[in-house]
This record gives sequence, structure tokens and C-alpha cells, in this order.
Amino acid sequence: MRHELRLEAFREEIRKNGLEYAIVTKPENVFYLTGAPFAMGSGGKVLFFRAEGEVELVVSPLDYEETAAKGIPKGVAIEMVAFGESPLEAVIKRFRGCEKVGIEDGFLTVSIYERMKGSAHLAPIGGCIERMREVKDDLEIGLIRKAQEIADTAFQKTLAELKEGMSEFEAASVLEYYLRRGGAEGFAFETIVASGQRAVFPHGMPSARRARGGEAVVFDFGVRVGGYCSDMTRTVFFGTPKVEAIDVYCAVLRAQESALAVAKAGISGRDLDRTARAEIESAGYGERFVHGLGHGVGLAVHEGPIAGPKNEKGLMQGNVITVEPGVYIPGAFGVRIEDLVVIRENGIENLTASPKGLTVV
Repeated sequence: MRHELRLEAFREEIRKNGLEYAIVTKPENVFYLTGAPFAMGSGGKVLFFRAEGEVELVVSPLDYEETAAKGIPKGVAIEMVAFGESPLEAVIKRFRGCEKVGIEDGFLTVSIYERMKGSAHLAPIGGCIERMREVKDDLEIGLIRKAQEIADTAFQKTLAELKEGMSEFEAASVLEYYLRRGGAEGFAFETIVASGQRAVFPHGMPSARRARGGEAVVFDFGVRVGGYCSDMTRTVFFGTPKVEAIDVYCAVLRAQESALAVAKAGISGRDLDRTARAEIESAGYGERFVHGLGHGVGLAVHEGPIAGPKNEKGLMQGNVITVEPGVYIPGAFGVRIEDLVVIRENGIENLTASPKGLTVV
């Protein structure tokens, strides 16, 4: 029923914008509207919407059996294209000569747009479906909660095996082993493990570097369950850290705790960011907090809403966001602490259970 409601809500958007048809190709959006399994790459599955009438899910022979076995909502027909034909090409033929076909303008490549534009008048639908995805229902939150439980459990097991002199590659492999053993369907993104001077890279991929001598090591990771992501970050020290590193860690933790204390439905992303940023600025590290406080998490690990300086809109009940202040000292070290939370009417539900006290291994 939930997919039928989503399909009808999107159909209403089509009608409201005066469109006859719309096509949906972004894998997360196809999944959100139909529950059809993710296809590799864009165009693997294409939804062809009519403002009135049946919705077609056009798939390749590679994807047909899995999609049919999964089951799809009422009012959606599965059509398998011929071998050698892409679902997107098949859909383009359908709307040739039509008026006002809605497209995901923020997702389609220029080359695909060029192939489409001669067939019909194309109209952007913007982030219509992405905005629908921002508020999660109980089932979605349950899947995200399960994904975060797997991540927390795996990290605690990993901590027991970390030791000074271990390479980033080795640390990442231990963590990913426990993530998979814990039930992860896949990783939400490439696991980040960055130590010492490399810890200033917010998206630092693991390397052969070995951490020692009190260096900070940033672990940022997540998994997927039922298509939904988790996301968390912890910073630990391989050996006793220096005084400045302790000061920075405490400042980042205070910033996060201050933001968690005020987060609730109605607060703007900008004000939530400002709360954490004020703590870091008061500690003298404001210019070293180089990213927004957080982002939405769901079918994508980075989605709306954003908890950052440019978002003046109030957060809503059912938003799932990260709260992840960080300080990065070039040539020295970096610290980031990230929790995953559900926005509730009068506060939050923190899905992240891993302790945040300063940890030395």
C-alpha cells in the first residue's frame, strides 16, 4: 500500500505541473516508488508515468526475473525489452510526439537529454521525488535503525582488535569483515579510515599508512539494509594523544552535544549548524570546521535535508540526519564525531549507540 500511495502522490505532482507523462530513471527513485530492486547504473529500470492510466516499469532481460520475483505495486506493469535494447531507448519511443514529458533534470546526463529532446517537449520535475523521500515512515526508520545497529556492533568488535602500528588498510578490512558478518547487504559508501596527517581529509580512503605515537584515526562508515543506509564516524587514538588533540576532540564533542540538545522538528538546518559551529569557534577552531553539520540519510547516504548554513527551512518529524562536526588541522590531525538521528517533535531519537568518550587503543 505504501508504494501505491507514493505512486499516486507523484502522479498528483505530474498533473499539478500540467504534464502528460514523466519518466523516472534514478535507481533510488525507482526503488522508492515501486520497491523494484536496485539496477546497476542509470537506465537499468525506467518508470514511464502517465498522468492518467497505467504506469509501466520497463526493464532489461538481465533485471526482469529479479524484479518479477520481488513483486511490484498494483497499477504498475512490468515490461521486458528485447535483448540488445535498453529500457531507456524503449521509453523514448513511447513518448515520441508527446507534449510535456517530465524528466529528472538533476540526474539525467547531457548525452541522455540530447537523445530525448528531439522526441518530445521535456519539462523538469526538479527534486520532486527526493523531497518526498526526506520524511521517512516507520518502516524506513526501522531499516535505517537496523543498519545503524549493525554498524555500531561491528565497530565495537573492531575496537577490540585495533592496535598501534596497524595500517589503515588492515583496520578497514577488520571493520568491513564485522559489518558483513553482522548482516550488511552492502556498504553505504566506501569505508573511510584516515590517520595522522591524512585525518584532515574528510573523505580519506584507507592507505598503507600505519598509525602510531598518539595519532588520531578517523573511521567513517555505513551499511545498507533493505536498501537504506546508515552513517557514523568515530575518531580514536593509536597511543596517547597530545594535549592539542585532546582539546580539539573535546571541542568537537561539545559542539555535537550542543546540536543534539536543540535538534527537533521546526529548527532550521542553518540554526542547527550555527549551534555546533559556535562551540567550535569559541574554542578557536572555527576556520577549521570546513563542512556543514550534517545531511539527510535514506536510500542515498547523502540526501536532503541539509543541516548547513544555507538551509533556512525547518526540519520535519521523520527526517533522518547526521550530526557530524569536525575540526581539521592541516599537517597535523583531524577529528570528526558523527551520530545518525531521527528528528522528532520535541527532540531526537539517536540511532547511534557507540560511546563518544576519548578512546585510546
